[in-house]
Amino acid sequence: MTTNEYVSVERNGGVTTLTLRAIGRMPVLSLASGNALADAAEALKDDAETRVVVLRGDNGQFCAGGDIAAIRDALPDPDRLLGPIIDGLHRTVRNLRALPQPVVASVAGAAAGGGMSLAVACDLIVAASDARFVVGYGALGTSSDGGLSYTLTRRIGANRAMDVILARGMLDAATAHAWGLVAKLAEPAALEPETAAYAAQLAKQTPQVLREFKQLIGSSAEPDLSARLDAERAAFLRCAKTEDFARRVNAFLEKKR
Repeated sequence: MTTNEYVSVERNGGVTTLTLRAIGRMPVLSLASGNALADAAEALKDDAETRVVVLRGDNGQFCAGGDIAAIRDALPDPDRLLGPIIDGLHRTVRNLRALPQPVVASVAGAAAGGGMSLAVACDLIVAASDARFVVGYGALGTSSDGGLSYTLTRRIGANRAMDVILARGMLDAATAHAWGLVAKLAEPAALEPETAAYAAQLAKQTPQVLREFKQLIGSSAEPDLSARLDAERAAFLRCAKTEDFARRVNAFLEKKR
């Protein structure tokens, strides 16, 4: 196993697990952690020993999304300061999609904001029965990043995606499973072994089968996703320049004190 401050990498047979480590109580996407996760994913592209990749969070949570304190600090100059944070997440999404191996998100606790985008960008999701997929963006007065507007629509349809993003704001694991967003549910205490067993089952397939079906099913729309990531970045930065966004970010941090 190799580990740095932000991401740990553990290999077990043909399954490699990437764990986004908790910064404080929950894993978050900062400039450093986003780029560390992107680098870890990129390093697996030519790893012949890895047949399946599992992405999980630390400390019983998948990912709380963006580091709000870092976002607040970027408010004086979003293009220069916030743009690179978004770029780290988008590089992670692009690198996960470019992997020849299927990627399984193992979702415990909350997948919120950019964390939800990250989970939905994976090929398959195994979720704890009490997991929550929280959109989060509307509460901050901004549009999505991480490709959520594209990947969620592609998975559950335009009407449901619009309803989740603008009205519900959250999907519980049972609904996400019923709608086909989540492939498998597990009891919270059994999430880790259930994910391991699921990934091991996938890894029994030969590398060429995994590679070809990843391309045929999972990667058929990559040019559209790449263009959407660019469009989301521009839209997010437009929202970040509004007074409403600044007010909501500061209010969120005040509430956490």
